[in-house]
Amino acid sequence: MLIVTGLLHACGGIPLTSLPKLISLQNDLLVAEPAEFMLAIETDNRLVPPEDATPTLILKIDPAEPGTFQPVDKQLPMQFTTAAVGILGLAPPPPGRKWLIYRLNQSSQAELKALQHRFKNLNKDKHAATLSVGIAQDGIAAKDPAFAGTQWNSWLQLTRKDGFFELWSGIIADLLEQSQARAK
Repeated sequence: MLIVTGLLHACGGIPLTSLPKLISLQNDLLVAEPAEFMLAIETDNRLVPPEDATPTLILKIDPAEPGTFQPVDKQLPMQFTTAAVGILGLAPPPPGRKWLIYRLNQSSQAELKALQHRFKNLNKDKHAATLSVGIAQDGIAAKDPAFAGTQWNSWLQLTRKDGFFELWSGIIADLLEQSQARAK
């Protein structure tokens, strides 16, 4: 029971139904088409993210044996898109809610393609490496305490064919708290 509780605490905000997708995320990202990678956030209709703030795809490639190759630590910015929710397969938001939809910008798409190629070559050359994936969303979350208890639901799409899956669900205060904890 303690193991399960620890796992649930470590996954704060991550729906249990999403765990299989998250476990395969690293491998799936290596074959994903960068132009199809999208993040959709359902939030309060009153929330207006700062104009220059966007989510960031974080990728780290580390050698299993230090010194084998230079580690990679990239942050790929995303951009807001006005794609129609229905076309993307997302349900219309409930009253008082809206979707914020982001995709990788052109330079981030090219960078992801290059990183996919590099990781595949490392594996082909028998260099053991680990790929870590993260998405920073805290920059677009409202820092206003009035929104602290507001529900925030994040959905991720790697391919159009597979569609979106729920990535994280919670309140803005928890999202910001988790972000601060990771920064320490």
